[in-house]
Amino acid sequence: MSIDLEQIRSANPIEQVVGEKFNLKRMGTRFVGVEHDSLVVMPATGQYFWNSHGEYGDAFDFVGRHLLGYDARWNNRDATMFIEAVRYLAQRAGISIETQNDFHKSYAWAERQLVARLHDALLNMPAALEYATKTRGWSVATVKAARLGFMPQDKRGLLADLNLPDKWRTVVGKFPPGMLVYIHLERGRLAYLSGRSIEGKKHYNPPREILGERRPYYNHLYSADAERIVLVEGQADAITFGEWGIPALAIAGMHVSDELLSELRKHRRVFVALDNTSEAMEKNREIAKSLGATALIPRLPEGVKDANEWLVQHGAIGDVVQDVLNKAKTWLQCEIERVAFLVGLERKDAVRDLFQHAVALDEMELSEFRAALAKLGIKGRVFSDLLKAARGKVEKEANDDMPQILGDDIPLLSPALGFQRDVALVTISVTERTKGNRLNTQPYLVTSSRELVRISDAQIISLNGKEVALRVLPEGSDFLMRWRFSDIQRYLKGETVEPGAVFQTVHNLFTQYVDFRSEVESAILALWTIGTYFYTMFPAYPYLALNGPKNSGKSTVMRVMQPLAFNMVSTSDPTGPSMFRLIHYTSCTVGIDEAERYHNPKDPGMQQIRQLLNSGYKQGMPAIRLIGEDMKPQAFDVYSPKILAAIAGLEDILASRCIAIPMRRTDKKMPSFPPDFDGASIRHQLYTLALTAFPHLYTNYFERPALHTLHNRSSELWSPLVALAAFFEEQGKVSGLLQAIATAAETDEQISQGKALSEREEAVLQALEIMTRGQSGTLWVKAAALREKVARLMGQPVEKMGDAQWIGHILKRLHLLDEAGRKRGMDGMSYAVKPLDVIDMMRRYDVATVYESR
Repeated sequence: MSIDLEQIRSANPIEQVVGEKFNLKRMGTRFVGVEHDSLVVMPATGQYFWNSHGEYGDAFDFVGRHLLGYDARWNNRDATMFIEAVRYLAQRAGISIETQNDFHKSYAWAERQLVARLHDALLNMPAALEYATKTRGWSVATVKAARLGFMPQDKRGLLADLNLPDKWRTVVGKFPPGMLVYIHLERGRLAYLSGRSIEGKKHYNPPREILGERRPYYNHLYSADAERIVLVEGQADAITFGEWGIPALAIAGMHVSDELLSELRKHRRVFVALDNTSEAMEKNREIAKSLGATALIPRLPEGVKDANEWLVQHGAIGDVVQDVLNKAKTWLQCEIERVAFLVGLERKDAVRDLFQHAVALDEMELSEFRAALAKLGIKGRVFSDLLKAARGKVEKEANDDMPQILGDDIPLLSPALGFQRDVALVTISVTERTKGNRLNTQPYLVTSSRELVRISDAQIISLNGKEVALRVLPEGSDFLMRWRFSDIQRYLKGETVEPGAVFQTVHNLFTQYVDFRSEVESAILALWTIGTYFYTMFPAYPYLALNGPKNSGKSTVMRVMQPLAFNMVSTSDPTGPSMFRLIHYTSCTVGIDEAERYHNPKDPGMQQIRQLLNSGYKQGMPAIRLIGEDMKPQAFDVYSPKILAAIAGLEDILASRCIAIPMRRTDKKMPSFPPDFDGASIRHQLYTLALTAFPHLYTNYFERPALHTLHNRSSELWSPLVALAAFFEEQGKVSGLLQAIATAAETDEQISQGKALSEREEAVLQALEIMTRGQSGTLWVKAAALREKVARLMGQPVEKMGDAQWIGHILKRLHLLDEAGRKRGMDGMSYAVKPLDVIDMMRRYDVATVYESR
């Protein structure tokens, strides 16, 4: 079940919902009760506050308390009460929803409850509440309106009984206890959490690989259509402006992106009021200049560092703050004052620059600009000539800046891992030391021409004397720190690797910790892992499907592969939006455990993941997502290597994109894979191999058709591994590898086309023939007994065969079973089988009859 709470909330404006019960009157951007003046409704945020009653909340809370009659008994943590309010508002807005008894298991409910529990933790922790109200000077009403939270030492109560996405459980688990928690909400949904210690001065942001880049913090009064807002540095300052009744947004240590600047420009007035220090004032001017000439820079009182200090130490009240904002000067006015103190050529250049920013001013602003420039001695015809020249220059630059169509001669590459016939590149992150002794995580390109290129804002760059275009601009991230800088320097100085040794190193690591049925399966895994460093070269790259019972080594394969495969991430609970973006920007290998759950039609939460898996094995099949408040469609490239582990097997569509590796429980004593295994030295070899050997792989794949004898989907899946096998046999002297992979590919093609059966499928037919021999009509065969017979025929202990679920899949694939031919009893599942159908299927596939010795 999926209920869009934000859609329902947006379709029920809070002022209309409250107005059904109480008369309201508009006062500026808010509404106030006619009979109850302490009842305040804020359409911009969808919240209401009734201070004399100690009430606050959104439309769901108001409906529960006042329109459904729960009053003081209302508890928005009670799923039954809450869904009743959801139904009321959905019906009011004409939205049809399907509700089930498991609403409390939905992500939307769980995220809402997590926010409420964090908030309650603050209200119930005296030290934390005292920090917020005394140290920070916020009223309890503001604390509640901001939904401030607190991270306790014992976090079990925060997560109990909540069906949270894996990312939020990870965030809570890693979040340091004893911290004030800032709740970042966007479009009514939980988007980010950040923290500030209540003792000392420590800040916390979750790792990028979990929640992505830092997000701005919007105070409880902010809305996209607010006429004016204040831009501040920290979350505490944004809440402080909320205390004064002013919408504010905190950049919270993040870079002010073009996207955020565009969002800010939609407001009529933007006051840039970062910390009142010389460094921050310079940043004020830079941001204000980026916003435009009319962005405003208020001047805080002398000796006041920031907004919160102004409140706590100087007792600033709303009227005083409003007066300071009212007297704020535009960036252009501040710049004119600065220019007045310049002399000589510097003054001339600065004056010309002023006119470039004056071109877009309206009549009143231009009149003020003219008066200010007159005080500098620039007036009359001189002023007019300079303005005319500036307008002409701006118009010319606008024409020169018209985009040009990207020609076919400029290759478009993924910066994370990109290949062309004669160029290859990968993106890595390194830690830089800035002039201010700060640390900066910066993305760089490492190229096949042994260059280290710092990534700037340019997407078209020159590599090896040729222009290439980067599909996206990567951002610096700890996630991309998988190639040690000392190893990169060795590569840049000319170090090479021996291909055969690289293959054997990877192959031996798998066989050391995993018991495979045959050496060809471990060879496939080794080739596939190495191939993740080349995959964007190929039009398609196969998924790997690890199929087998519990404790058969599937998770061990994942753990061995994690530090080796290209930018690999492993999860049992991926979320669609985060995975779309992660693959799009980092070309990461994805490992998914418990993969059979993603073809459950009763789980709509998995729809996005199914789209990702069905589209992501092949180039040119992007996932289209609607992003931003204007719901603009954006294509995400989700093509990347993926390895799926499942007990019960995969649905046919997904299975057709996979090379299957059957797993079994081992009867050997295999060593445990060390949890602290780093793999950095092996990754260095793989990066080096990718940037030096790619021409051979390109030739093998695109220019040697004799290597590729398969057709259709089988050719798509196996051709990359065949090209790799040929390379390692010819260049690395790995004898017999190409023939082993070619034979496995041909067998897989015959099975996929229904021309041959797998070993287990043949054993199922032989076991059924033995169990029904000499009988006629329809017989009921117990799954457990059939599994034992199959295990005996295959020479394996029955406990290695896993549970009997796979029997039903095989019977259905062999057309020996329909929906009416199965029943569950006290002793397990039974299947209806016709002996003549079994014999006919054995004849069609030339399966030999087996006679057991007694």
